[in-house]
Amino acid sequence: MKNLGTFELVNRGLVLLGVMMMAMLLTSCGSGKAGDVKESFEAGGQGITSYMTDGSQSQDHVTIHRGHTFGEVSSGIFGTLDRGEEVEAFDQAIRKAVKMPGIMDVREPDYGAVIHLGGKSTSIHLWLESDSTRGMFAYITDTGTGYRLTEKSTAQLKESIGQLRYTPEQAMDNGDVVLSLGGIANREIWDKFVTAVQKKNAATVQLTTYTIEGSPIFNNLEYGDQGEFIRHRFDTTHDPMGMPLKSVEFCKELVAAQTEQGIEYRLNGCGKGYAQESETFYVLFPFDRTNQNN
Repeated sequence: MKNLGTFELVNRGLVLLGVMMMAMLLTSCGSGKAGDVKESFEAGGQGITSYMTDGSQSQDHVTIHRGHTFGEVSSGIFGTLDRGEEVEAFDQAIRKAVKMPGIMDVREPDYGAVIHLGGKSTSIHLWLESDSTRGMFAYITDTGTGYRLTEKSTAQLKESIGQLRYTPEQAMDNGDVVLSLGGIANREIWDKFVTAVQKKNAATVQLTTYTIEGSPIFNNLEYGDQGEFIRHRFDTTHDPMGMPLKSVEFCKELVAAQTEQGIEYRLNGCGKGYAQESETFYVLFPFDRTNQNN
């Protein structure tokens, strides 16, 4: 925008019009949520990853994603928080967080969150340990700097995220291989992953298994980024009836075996010395009996 001093004002009417427009602009910038958003999320400009366009969802909301690699938020949405108090809780959590000294050296985050507020989108990594009263976050644009959340903010974010339900339908839409009482969905995605591993091509897949109560248990397999190894992430923390567990292991091979029930897959070459079978990964794809003759 050009400086007003560079314009040659011809008459007093134009001067009055310019003053009125400036007054309206200053009034708009100085009141309401929009001004608060800029103060809240701009820590020297960091954190803001995009600005909403006219075609974006205009309502303030927060999308929650399962924790992924550093520096990005996974594409699959775990859930959306769009109530005013929920969005405000994220805003306040960031405002009141305290910068932690030094450079972070931590495990991958529990969640990714994209906060859409006042026309800006801010992406963060989020750690909310079940046995900790104070969580922390980091901007995806600066993953080496952590911010400690207050106890109140930690409790609020845990409560908001805890009430989200990741349904089989949502898992299917996200491209998960889904195993539930209703059957198996997206089996072809698993077959593509197996083929990629056999050809030594980089590939990833998320298997979501649902308990009888309808709670998701996640198995994430990543091949290629760690050379010849398969990186396996196991997560039961969204099953309130079970023991919350998160683990990561590296295994040498994915093994298939045909049984009377179907084809089962296991991970071998895991653990110490890469000589053990995985204790947390097992999947069975039953035969389709409808296409078999009696």
